[in-house]
Amino acid sequence: MSGKSVLIVDDAVETRLFLKGIIKSLGYTPIDAKSGIDALKILGDQKIDLVILDVLMPNFDGYQTLEFINQLKKTQSIKVIFFSGKKGELDQTKIDELKPDDFIHKTVDIQVLKTKIKKLVVGGEGQIPPLTPPQASPAQAPIPAKHAAAPIAQPPKAVVNTPGPAKPVAVQPATAAAKATPTAATKPAQPAAPAAAKLDLSATITNMPIVLDIKITQLTSSGIVFHSKFQFKEGAQLSINCPQASATLKKPGELLTKVQKCIQEGENYIVNTGFA
Repeated sequence: MSGKSVLIVDDAVETRLFLKGIIKSLGYTPIDAKSGIDALKILGDQKIDLVILDVLMPNFDGYQTLEFINQLKKTQSIKVIFFSGKKGELDQTKIDELKPDDFIHKTVDIQVLKTKIKKLVVGGEGQIPPLTPPQASPAQAPIPAKHAAAPIAQPPKAVVNTPGPAKPVAVQPATAAAKATPTAATKPAQPAAPAAAKLDLSATITNMPIVLDIKITQLTSSGIVFHSKFQFKEGAQLSINCPQASATLKKPGELLTKVQKCIQEGENYIVNTGFA
């Protein structure tokens, strides 16, 4: 063995076995993980030269895993290949943002696969091709102006009545005005609902291989809302360490939560969780 290590990350055992054979034939040491979380734990403990990363995995997919790996790249030399068999279901925008070193389809020729792996392990720079050829956006046709002007409302014509005997006008009693519907001014003012307090509590998620800082913006008896630089899948279990939040909620220790919704806002994500 050359001393180079390749980490294979895929939830399908048959894919892991196939790639392990390829890696061994190149003289490298294969290490496998069945999830992104397992992969990050290995990366935290061992020196890895190349990660072959499946994109579409349950719970913690390749996009989220690569976000963490890119943080590790600041201090470690790690190459990443996105490896997927479902090209049509991939998000090219995310791939462009995350910048893996290469993208390989699972139907690739074995010799091509070996060449690409060897090139990255020995230090070559890979370039990721787009999943689909770029297409120029068609110029948007100008919206035709409406030629017909909106009809102008005409004042009502005066109705000319033929002369006739004057009809007596019924005089309404003065008490009728008292029966008028009371205006909003006469109704008693309703008290305004108190505005929810906006929080800014520093906290960390502790059940991830990398320390992940978050900002808690809302605490309720049913869950926590926080801002994060990373996206989380719905249903992901998170352990949040924030002594101030624990004291406020009267829940000692770390707060165990489950992601209910994750919405992107600018460069961050707003994560709604419920207590597990």
